[in-house]
Amino acid sequence: METYFKIAWRNLWRNKRRSLITIASVFFGVFFAVFMSSLQIGTFENMVENMVRFSSGYIQIQNEKFKDNPSVNNSFIDDAELQGLIENNKLITQYTQRIESFALASTGEKSYGAVIFGIIPEMEDNISHLSKWVSNGDYIKTGSNGVLIGKELASNLKLNINDTLILLGQGYHGSTAAGKYPVTGILNLPIQEMSKQMIYMDINNSRELFSMSGRSTSMVLMVESADDVQPAIEQIKPEVTGKLKIYAWNEILRELNNLVEGKLASGKIVKGILFMVIGFGIWGTIIMLMAERKRELGIMIALGVKKLRMIRIIAIESFFIGILGIIIGFIGSFPLVMYFYHNPIIVSGKIKQTYEQMGFEPVIKFSIRPDVFISPAITIFILFSIITLYAVWYIFKLKTADALRA
Repeated sequence: METYFKIAWRNLWRNKRRSLITIASVFFGVFFAVFMSSLQIGTFENMVENMVRFSSGYIQIQNEKFKDNPSVNNSFIDDAELQGLIENNKLITQYTQRIESFALASTGEKSYGAVIFGIIPEMEDNISHLSKWVSNGDYIKTGSNGVLIGKELASNLKLNINDTLILLGQGYHGSTAAGKYPVTGILNLPIQEMSKQMIYMDINNSRELFSMSGRSTSMVLMVESADDVQPAIEQIKPEVTGKLKIYAWNEILRELNNLVEGKLASGKIVKGILFMVIGFGIWGTIIMLMAERKRELGIMIALGVKKLRMIRIIAIESFFIGILGIIIGFIGSFPLVMYFYHNPIIVSGKIKQTYEQMGFEPVIKFSIRPDVFISPAITIFILFSIITLYAVWYIFKLKTADALRA
């Protein structure tokens, strides 16, 4: 078998032009497939991360009724034992507690509906990096009486730093929720829809506002990536008992999950078309190469070389070409993907507006997950192996007399 490999390797470089053309066809296939996969997966990962950091987290623990009826009445008492379990779980990178409710935000002259988030400032900042979006004023601290307000909402209410914001709503078990708070900071959030309605305050202030001492509406958990969500849930779920229920991000953000699944499905169709184009390109190259080698193959048959041995040599040659094309494709695509991974594309104009209207950060990011490189490589290699069957069929049907006259 070693002899076949040596002959195939020598044949490969006997006609460098022919081999380089075939290797190039595989290279471009891998290059474009990796680039497209990285772009697609990176974009969706960024969409998901944006939304989970600002809203649900990758995992969330709630009262079993809160998801369908998001009211402070469907909150739960803080559980120190559960917190200890989460702190000791190696898959959980950060966690925090939140109170989420609705209230009327007013200045006395104008009023707008708002989403109120009661947060633990330092722990929340580790998850949502909220402090970096403070465009005016300061980020709130634990024990602070001030609030953070979205830029759009502040503009609508004509509020500036140190102005007083009035909040009116319904508290725990039907109590009246009312309070006055100074504006500590204004948030220029990357998602426009959130900037129109978000108000953040210290969790203890929100508990006082809604008359729900020692309670939270959710516990938000973060993991390293979406791939760690299910393993983390399986570890924590046995400890989530009583009226509590644990959810993955895609169970809470249904619309986002449907959008991502739809885009992934359409992306697979586009990649399928790309692989078809690549496949026909490689097939055309193989047809051309076999036609060029017709006389050579005929002479070998005339000299007594069995067709089965020729097929083995051609198959090994194809294997070398496929592997070389894939390796060079990796070498060519990796630096480009890494560059865009560290330097995301910031979109502008109408595309930016579209992103913001959909609630996403107007940035195109790339992914460097292993499957970005492995999946296209395997697909191209399988495709190339199938196309190589043409060469096998060509040799089987080859007639010596016709080949010698070529």
